Amino acid sequence: MRATIKMIAERAGVSIGTVDRVLHDRPYVKAEVRQRVLAVMEELDYRPNHMASALATSGTVRRFAMVQPRWEGYVGREIAAGAARFREERRDYNLRVDVEEYAQGDTAACLALLERLAQEGADGIALCASDHPAIREKLEALHCQGIPVVTFNSDLAGARRLCFVGEDAHRAGRIAGEIAAKLSRPGQALLVVYAGPEYGGHKGRVDGFMERLEEVGFSRRDMRLAASHEDYDQTFAAVERALVEAPAPELIYMANQSVPACVEAIRRAGMEGRVRVLAHDGGPEMRSFLRAGQVDFSVDQNLAYQSYQALSVLLQAVLEHKLPEKEYYHPASPILNAETV
Repeated sequence: MRATIKMIAERAGVSIGTVDRVLHDRPYVKAEVRQRVLAVMEELDYRPNHMASALATSGTVRRFAMVQPRWEGYVGREIAAGAARFREERRDYNLRVDVEEYAQGDTAACLALLERLAQEGADGIALCASDHPAIREKLEALHCQGIPVVTFNSDLAGARRLCFVGEDAHRAGRIAGEIAAKLSRPGQALLVVYAGPEYGGHKGRVDGFMERLEEVGFSRRDMRLAASHEDYDQTFAAVERALVEAPAPELIYMANQSVPACVEAIRRAGMEGRVRVLAHDGGPEMRSFLRAGQVDFSVDQNLAYQSYQALSVLLQAVLEHKLPEKEYYHPASPILNAETV
């Protein structure tokens, strides 16, 4: 983490104003205090950020926004942690980062937020949204207004955005498919649960999952798809219904976040240990499921990286007029099980 004036002040036991006076070689600082502050600067390898200084003194506040679904629990906390890290590391800049949330799947609410931010003159937007024609049209309009957009967590490939930051969903799905191929065999029934085809991240996982299984001899006829829109009740009902149908699935692939509903449906059906479960992410609840054997494997992703990197790319584009070096920024997809959590 880049050292900041606040960090130096705290380490040296002085005020931020004193650090500023030392930094600019101003008077009214005792020699002993000046030396202590300089020593801390050297210890932390502090390098004055001239761009940050210029922004701080310009009086112009640069405003960025994160437009995202209303995530709860682990996902929300991790995404917020990435944004918090960005704010902390750029606290010397004259920046403002707002988080604007809408209900999952509510495209109209998402569009309303984007329109308001455009009217308010946002300098850049980090966006997680469903792949909907109206969202794509809005990105085109934002581009024409000179407002850059970076998508994160769920992409709108080919739309007017600078880049995408998030899981390589297709690759993560293929990893899950490779695991499924080791736990089952062609001809066995599989249940695949995802949010829906409009949510790019989950669709990418499912496409990768099925693609890999077909490569090793599985048929799509044996894979039942259930779109549960990240809803607990819909997921529970879909799994409960599948478990009483013939043939009952011997493996369930949870491509969305409603894993607790799946685990509960299996428990109530008295089929724990008889149905394999593959999932994604690695929050505390997921780790608990893995340790208890209620989920067999999970393919993780670095959620905090997504918000942090999306905001970093926007900042560079707005302040330095530099386009991102890549179109896709993908964190790793580590495999979790009971022995690795």
